[in-house]
Amino acid sequence: MSLWKGSKLSSSTTGQTGLDDKPPREMTQTTMPNASPFLLKSNDVELLSQSDGFSILRSHLAQHYKYELCDKHTPAHLEDLDRWLVTRDVLHALLVPVVELFDKACGVAAAATHATKLEDLKYAFTGQSRGAFVWLQCFLSSEKERKWCYTQGCPACVVDHSLDSEFSIRLLYAACLLSDVHYPFTIEGPTLPSFMFFLDSLKRAIGEDELFGDDFFELMQPKAVATRDGVEELIHQCLELDALISQASTPDPASPVTSLPASPVMGPIGAPGIKVKRSKMARKQMKLKVEEEQWMESMLQQCWEQLQPEQAGGVMPIPTQSLDAALKAEPRATIAVHEVAPE
Repeated sequence: MSLWKGSKLSSSTTGQTGLDDKPPREMTQTTMPNASPFLLKSNDVELLSQSDGFSILRSHLAQHYKYELCDKHTPAHLEDLDRWLVTRDVLHALLVPVVELFDKACGVAAAATHATKLEDLKYAFTGQSRGAFVWLQCFLSSEKERKWCYTQGCPACVVDHSLDSEFSIRLLYAACLLSDVHYPFTIEGPTLPSFMFFLDSLKRAIGEDELFGDDFFELMQPKAVATRDGVEELIHQCLELDALISQASTPDPASPVTSLPASPVMGPIGAPGIKVKRSKMARKQMKLKVEEEQWMESMLQQCWEQLQPEQAGGVMPIPTQSLDAALKAEPRATIAVHEVAPE
């Protein structure tokens, strides 16, 4: 089986300060490597050419994206431009959906928590989804990394940046695993093919890299799987929160609405709560409770009337009158005193 190899490629970027566990590539590499870091098999290229979704994506990128190599790559690699472009377009198809999902998650989290600080958005999510959200937030907070995810700039520089750090490799690995997942926030239409085949190219590129080596791909696997699982859970929690927010924004006039206290899951301390509509069962229980109170009040009134002794000409206390006032209003008995004259 033939392999489709790109041409020479040089490092053009550095790693993220304070994030990478390994030094940036350009610190360990002073000469240009002899080959492109990624190799595409001929049947993989054929699969891409038969995909309507990928063909539409390539046409869109051809109209709106820069296709020229930078000055560093132009002299020796102009004849291999199309090879860089195919790899660049694969990266675009893998990474952009993840960025769009994260941006959607930020919008949902902001609506759910009413957070005023970006670091408080994570409280909208729980478990694995919160971990994935925080990881993506840290990675995409760098303008350079976000630009790479959108594959902007020189195609050769974009391809080379894929191996720039552990974090870029981890995101690319997880994106390949997510390529079979349906993103509910994307517009319906022609779908992209699965890019699981690109994992072989990534594994080969990492193994041939003098910084990472053969064992690094296996070491990254559990981290990439954890990111994949977290992103999938993030998708589900975004859908649930979006549904709750939609219900809260369109309350039922016939249904009583209660304002619940803020939850540490839904928002930070001090954030306003979300108005939650009572369920049908809760409304029924409330109605039964009111009827029960009315019945008890009626029974107590009847018992009170039956237990009261009959008063003949006496004064019954007015309900709003105190007992002392009633006693004062009752006619008092008089005693007649007759003096006896002395004999």
